[in-house]
Amino acid sequence: MRGFASGTLIGDRVVLTAGHFTAPATSLESLPSSVRLFATFSPTNAKDPTTWIPVVGYATHPSMPDCPPPPQCDPTDEILVAPLEPGIADVGLIFLGHAPPGITPAHLAPPGILQRSEGAPTIIVGYGVTSPGRRGAPTDAGIWDGKRRVRTSNVRRVVDETWALWDLPSYVCHGDSGGAIFLNNVLVANVSDGGLDCRRHNNNNRLDTRTVQSWIEATIRQHDRREP
Repeated sequence: MRGFASGTLIGDRVVLTAGHFTAPATSLESLPSSVRLFATFSPTNAKDPTTWIPVVGYATHPSMPDCPPPPQCDPTDEILVAPLEPGIADVGLIFLGHAPPGITPAHLAPPGILQRSEGAPTIIVGYGVTSPGRRGAPTDAGIWDGKRRVRTSNVRRVVDETWALWDLPSYVCHGDSGGAIFLNNVLVANVSDGGLDCRRHNNNNRLDTRTVQSWIEATIRQHDRREP
């Protein structure tokens, strides 16, 4: 069995991803010995074990509800987190065992840049599938090709401090959660909710707010202090 999501390197050994991906592990406090997490930066085959980097830690934004596995805090599920639910920052962090060679970390966008960017084109990067599966059925990881995909989509509307909308139809699907959204080469948001059909929603989590950026910085400092 294999689950997968997307993310962005923002420090030598820090990956930013979706909170609904890390939240089940955070709820358990520690993962069962049978479950292992890895990160890869292969553009063509994320399923290749020779590219995997062990994950040594993870954190979830405290606004995410407690949601032990199976993961039911995905906004797509509408079970614990509704699409565009106010105050929910769908952000998580993954800490790697070592830095990936040859990868330059992305820079977070200046606070408030999305407020001035409605209608602007952005670049969306992720490792998702290209079409949704059967309604109510889990994503079949066997049909996932492990390829990185780059798309463009315009900012449609800023909703509040945590959410913004992008043009429809959605260009994101299962596995794109946590993927990068770049505006003028800086990381302005991460993929959160493309809807069950990968078309109906294009709701994504803002990363250009001081609140979210302060949590990211504080969590990284806390992790660094715990390391030997």
